[in-house]
Formats: sequence, C-alpha cells, structure tokens
Amino acid sequence: MKNKKVKTMLSAAVMMIAAGSGICCAWKAGRKKKTDDTEIKEPVFDEEGLAEEKLTEEKLRECLLRLFGLYEDCEFDDLVEFLGDGSDPREYAAENYAAQIFPYIKKNMKDVMMLTGDDGTGKEPFYMTDELFYYPACIIGSRIRELYTDRFALCRESEIWILENGEFASVYSISLRKGGGRLTYRFLDTYISEPGDIPICFDDLESGFSQIIEAEEEGRVAELP
Repeated sequence: MKNKKVKTMLSAAVMMIAAGSGICCAWKAGRKKKTDDTEIKEPVFDEEGLAEEKLTEEKLRECLLRLFGLYEDCEFDDLVEFLGDGSDPREYAAENYAAQIFPYIKKNMKDVMMLTGDDGTGKEPFYMTDELFYYPACIIGSRIRELYTDRFALCRESEIWILENGEFASVYSISLRKGGGRLTYRFLDTYISEPGDIPICFDDLESGFSQIIEAEEEGRVAELP
C-alpha cells in the first residue's frame, strides 16, 4: 500500500513539473463526474427518496467525537488535567470545537476538484473536470512538506477533509509554484475509519482548528496548515 502511494505521488510530481513549463496555459473544460476507478461515495437516500441530512452542528460534534476516538489517549492528557473532574476529554473537545468551527465549515463546503490552479494573474483560474468527492467538502487540517529550487517550489501536503455527509477523508496534495502561477493536484488516499488512516498528528489537527476559528472571526478563508 505504501509503495503504491509513493508511486502515485512520484507520478503526480512528474506531471506537475512537466506542466510547470507551460503553467500559463490553462486547461479549460466543462465539469463532469469522475469516471476512473477512484472510490466515490454515492449519496445516501432515506425510504422516501430524500437525500441524507446535511451536516449540522450536532452531527459535526458526533463526527469529531468519532475522529478523536481514533487518536491515542495521551493526546488528551492536558485536557484531562484541565477538566480535573473525570469528564470524557474527547466529548468535551468535540462539543467545544463543533460549536466554534461549524459556521466556517458550513460556509466553506465546496466541490473539490482533483486539479486546480491559475496563471498568476488571478483572473484565469482553471480546474480539472473530475471531482475528488461526490459530496461537497471542507479542509480542516494539513501537514506540509516543501522543496525549493531556483526554478520552482514543489509542495506535498497530507490533508483531512470533512465531507457534507459527515465522513472524513485522507487526501494527498502536490502543488507546483513557478513565477506567479500555481498547479495543485489532489488524490484521495482513503476515507478515515481506523487509526492507520489518519494522515496528520493531533497537534496539526488542532492547529487547523485554531486557524479556522481565527479565520471565521476575521471573515476570511483559513490558511492551513
């Protein structure tokens, strides 16, 4: 599995570098759904044919509690000491963060494209026609690795996205910046359901939450990580 991820990332890096020489030539095409073999979550419908309930603050709290349950107990030691009354630190953290980040997440849910970028002017953005998820999603945390050369900057990120249906996704992102232009390619690693699926440490996740809370207070988009 690890070798497959490495090969995929290297292939993406080669694609990005090759594209860098012509970064100002935007790839423009109409949007469509994914047609490759990447896993896509189909929408869930109830017995009456209505779409599954969208994300609410209460549902976000439940989702965060589930995510926090995948992290080690030691990540919550400081919170245990802070509470000091035997309360469940994960439940406290889930309720506290859900109340603070829900308004931002709700406003910033979007269709996520596999490939995005611009030519440096900010006036000609472009995106690949394939969507990364079936549902709209919002990024909530990331960890970054960067490589700089005289010609370009290559950045690899491990990201956590929350989907509108309440699932969390582990995503890898590779970005190439040259001059004023930028290309970013994302691919889905897995939907998070067990500890080994988590792409970032708890400190990075909390850092993302702090950025989201600050961005919501200032009315802007969060700069993660």
